[in-house]
Amino acid sequence: MAVHVKSLDAPEATEEYDGDGVAEAVQIGDSVVWRSRLRPGWSWERNAKPRVGADFCPAWHREYVVAGRILYRLEDGSSVEGKAGDYLVIEPGHAAEVLGDEECVLLDWYGADPDVEAHAGHDH
Repeated sequence: MAVHVKSLDAPEATEEYDGDGVAEAVQIGDSVVWRSRLRPGWSWERNAKPRVGADFCPAWHREYVVAGRILYRLEDGSSVEGKAGDYLVIEPGHAAEVLGDEECVLLDWYGADPDVEAHAGHDH
């Protein structure tokens, strides 16, 4: 048996968002977690779309909102708000923006996840 520990305070990968925030990641085995600290005004449109080159994010996310609020606009025109304490499973085809005047802090298990479909739609 073992316990493996890494700290997001010593990230192995970092993404800067033009002064509007930062995302930091650590990886243990196949598990990668990102901590994003996004300032008011951060949006997919402004801060991520130019890098990715897509109108909507093409990735799955399993995300916990530690602080603040964030809005996810979906390709179908609907939207979902996440707030501190919320856990979200987010399918590809979304574009986010921070709401309000508080920093939004997210923990994000990002990328393709074969188990995510099994969990989607199950409210417990």
